[in-house]
Amino acid sequence: MLFEKQKNTENEKIAADYYLIEQIQPQGGITFNDERYIQTGNSYECCLHIYELPEKVNDNWLKELTDIKDTVVTIDISSHDIYEIKKNINRSIQEQASRRGSATNWEEAYNAEKKANDMIQLFHEISKLKEVVKIIDIRIFISDREKEKLEEKISKLSKILESNKYRSAIFLNEAKNEWVSMYQTYTEQQKNPYSIFGQSIQGETLAHGNPFHFSSLEDPYGSYLGYTKCGGNVLFDEFTKTKTRLYYNSLVIGGMGSGKSTFLKKRFKDRASRGDFVRVFDITGEFSRLTKYYGGKIIKFGSSNTMLNPFEILRAGDNETINFQLHMSKLSANYKYLVPTATEQEVIMFSNIARELYQEFNLYSDVDGKENQITGLLPEKYPTYTDYLNLLNRKITEISNGNYNEINIEVARRNLITLDNIKNTIEHVIYTFGSILDGYTTIENILDEQIICYDISDLKQMKAEIFDVVIFNVISLCWDNCVANGIRMNQMEYEGKIEKWDKVKTLILIDEAHHWVNTKKEHALDLVTKYLREARKYNGGITLASQSIRDFVPEGGTGVAIDKIKTVFELTQYKFIFNQDTNVIDLINNVFKNSLTERQINKIPRLELGDCILHISGDKNYEFHVHVTDEEQRLFAGGD
Repeated sequence: MLFEKQKNTENEKIAADYYLIEQIQPQGGITFNDERYIQTGNSYECCLHIYELPEKVNDNWLKELTDIKDTVVTIDISSHDIYEIKKNINRSIQEQASRRGSATNWEEAYNAEKKANDMIQLFHEISKLKEVVKIIDIRIFISDREKEKLEEKISKLSKILESNKYRSAIFLNEAKNEWVSMYQTYTEQQKNPYSIFGQSIQGETLAHGNPFHFSSLEDPYGSYLGYTKCGGNVLFDEFTKTKTRLYYNSLVIGGMGSGKSTFLKKRFKDRASRGDFVRVFDITGEFSRLTKYYGGKIIKFGSSNTMLNPFEILRAGDNETINFQLHMSKLSANYKYLVPTATEQEVIMFSNIARELYQEFNLYSDVDGKENQITGLLPEKYPTYTDYLNLLNRKITEISNGNYNEINIEVARRNLITLDNIKNTIEHVIYTFGSILDGYTTIENILDEQIICYDISDLKQMKAEIFDVVIFNVISLCWDNCVANGIRMNQMEYEGKIEKWDKVKTLILIDEAHHWVNTKKEHALDLVTKYLREARKYNGGITLASQSIRDFVPEGGTGVAIDKIKTVFELTQYKFIFNQDTNVIDLINNVFKNSLTERQINKIPRLELGDCILHISGDKNYEFHVHVTDEEQRLFAGGD
């Protein structure tokens, strides 16, 4: 009974195997009767067997063989017997020495000596450096429905292989053994009396041939941005959050004509298409067409029609106390922009008078222990530079008319000098640039406006300090929009009205960011750092772009400022590096130390149009090409 039960079990196994074979076998059958081809019910197949490798190969050289279109490639690898290898090398060295001794001309002697030296070097590596010698056997399977077309494929592929110094052939009457080899180990293949011995190769050379070096970036909600050098997709979404990607800020650097502007426009297009909020700083006017295409609004600065009051308090945090504190920091930074040489005492005095001004306008964040609403009011509720000047004149008159003893008179005199310096600055702003800085905000409510393009092209001819002040104020306005949207989205998620992936994001694109983010403007770096740190809390991402890494770190910056600019770089999750000049390579190496490999850094000056190296902090590096469709070329119209 036991024997009969075992027999039934074996029959069940065989039946199960037959069922499996029925499911996976070539439909229509398969035959190996032809001396060259394998014939199935619907196609012809053959095997090109590599029987000789090139003398010299490049990195990832196996990719040349495994990446051939419409083929199946098998690579069998085994290890040589090290003692047998040494014996054969010893025999080869003796043979080459004998040939050299009996050579009849210089060429024969040279060739024999060269081969002997190669063998000696290999013997040294095996004996002393523990080099391993491997056996590699490569087969390329090709198929087609028609025999004539298959012959064409074989001919074409053979020529390509030959041009790359590979020798290949179809072994006659070996079709079945070649086909079966796909399912056998190298050791099993060698049991066949007519088997072909593989090619001997050093382990290091084989390792350098790694064909599986392909890289790709495929974010779950990413859109197609381009392709890596090995053909992998780059599906990018800056708002992807993982264990290593924790915030959404980016740094983009690229020289003229490198593809930086096209990249920024693609990010604009992607977020606009998703329905996210987009705020872009346009210093050349090239984003206007894209903004109009998506129904956005263009706000042009540089005329009396557009006014953004620097004294208007904008949202910057979760409560009015934080809003007021950050606004006062912004005002101090504004003054430092206007007077780069201002002393710390002068900035403090300017800030103290501004605080008194807000008290006169009942715009203090804390009144009798209760939070006072100071943001989102009508433009006329906020003071202007003229109001500040009026208060300043009263302060000067008050101090001038005061009675002082011998001790206090010197303090009063110094205060008057400081106030007079502040007065000269404020009067200069009012009487020279009052049309763009002194007055109530004329920009209507834009909180619900999806796309805003701030055209500041007319400002670039103005004095640098005025240009910086306007940009800085506009960035504060963008931050106000980002905070308002973020608070609203977070509240809707908390109430269960939307899922986290349905949140509307805010992307702020700032081209030519070096105008206000660099080591010479240390007073602005603290606020910039604050914005970059807090953006993720409000579903926002800030992209800083410039032509050169040197723009952010000009000569003359202090050690403290350099540390702060490095902090700014650290707070950008993504670094997109397009072509840069060779003279900034040392600076790149210093800024991105241990982030980019030496090969990647040295490759930066040779990057072609659209080529880019992406460093994701805490994650991987990618080399890819930004893909631009014909439709995008027409839409972007100008600027690389």
